[in-house]
Amino acid sequence: MARVKEIVMSVSPNTATMRMADFIVSARIPSPARERATIAVGDTAGVTLAGVRESAAVIVRDTITAQSQGSCRVLGTELRVSAEDAALANGVAAHALDYDDMCFVSLAHPSCALVPAAVAAAEMAGASGREVLDAYVIGFELECRLGLVMNPRHYHERGWHCTSSIGTIGAAAAASRLLGLDAVSAVHALGIAASSACGLKENLGSMVKPLHAGIAARNGVMAARLARAGLVSSATTIEGPQGYLVAMDSQQPPSALLDAVADLGSRWEILDTGITVKLYPSCAATHPPLDALLALKVRHGLSAENVASVVVEVDSMTPRLLIHDRPSTPLEAKFSMPFCAAAAIVFGHPSIETFEESHIRDPRVQRLLPVVALRANPSFDAAAPLSQANVTVKLKDGRTVVERADGARGYPGRVTKEELERKFMACACRVLSEKTAAHAWDVVGSAESLSTISELTEVLSPGSRARV
Repeated sequence: MARVKEIVMSVSPNTATMRMADFIVSARIPSPARERATIAVGDTAGVTLAGVRESAAVIVRDTITAQSQGSCRVLGTELRVSAEDAALANGVAAHALDYDDMCFVSLAHPSCALVPAAVAAAEMAGASGREVLDAYVIGFELECRLGLVMNPRHYHERGWHCTSSIGTIGAAAAASRLLGLDAVSAVHALGIAASSACGLKENLGSMVKPLHAGIAARNGVMAARLARAGLVSSATTIEGPQGYLVAMDSQQPPSALLDAVADLGSRWEILDTGITVKLYPSCAATHPPLDALLALKVRHGLSAENVASVVVEVDSMTPRLLIHDRPSTPLEAKFSMPFCAAAAIVFGHPSIETFEESHIRDPRVQRLLPVVALRANPSFDAAAPLSQANVTVKLKDGRTVVERADGARGYPGRVTKEELERKFMACACRVLSEKTAAHAWDVVGSAESLSTISELTEVLSPGSRARV
């Protein structure tokens, strides 16, 4: 035990990791940041409910419930399991439909790991809604600082899926805050999380992609619990010469992290760049082209019968994400520009149902797939990733119509309260009655005032006994 104490006390106060740990423990969250977190929690609750019945979520849930017992809710079900298993199951469900939010600084889907980790840790600790929102913001900010140092090479060139590789650190930070770790223990939680982080982009379009989110959430909770129990990591696991940043091929050297975290607590990335809410249940890279294509469909009456060809120009990163030209499964279809474009022309605004196998096999969609081309335009690379698109459609009557997108609907400042509520209700009603879903939406909106987060998880159950 003396050796453990010696290692614990050897943490230097002048490292980036210690700065991050101090932020976890002592950050005072401004109200506007908490308001942004409320939107993220509500959106994530909705997409989690929508994803509960997806195959990946069912497989994970069936696997853990055979052996897990505890008090933490698996959302959208009557099940209660351990904190780690609840984080895992809810994380997979949250990301199963690829309908969850995005951050263009961390290049991660932040909330599908942060919310499940924070909610599970809060249920275990009896924490309030406000404490969950604060923990969310803390995890989000740390993910962004890591993203600023690690990307674009970490994500764009080396194949790491930031939702997991960076999201594990954010989840550990959120859980550490909620479990009341001190700064030294938080250093070790971050170190444990760094050795638990992974996630490979080769699995995009498969069931393993949503598993990434669940594993990040689970490992974040586990890291905080182990650190609280006294498990000790290297104090320089993140920025050391053989640490997380080096091993994951950070764009900038480890020394850059100290500068990146210097403004923690004085500048809030969640307010400066914000969170992107998805209005289509497909890869974020498809959203600007879909906006442009849907605008053309309305303006020019595009249909499977009158479209001769579609050319979608995007930045150089996008083709590395949209890798399925001829998808055969719903998950592949979410990462297919030909399918998303064809489906938008045939069915209009993409919904959860758009990605069902019957729509993939639809003869009108299949006829359009070969005429959709995705091309990289290097001139778009200077802008924010996945934000620029130019769509050119040639019609069979000889006309050519063009639409440009700069960002997408759902980006910060481009989504309305009405759109958020419509999305939540459409998602939640896949599991809850319309009356219960409407009540759940009201509870989500008042998350900051909840005395315990269990008041929210209770209403996100189909057997809710909460007053409706």
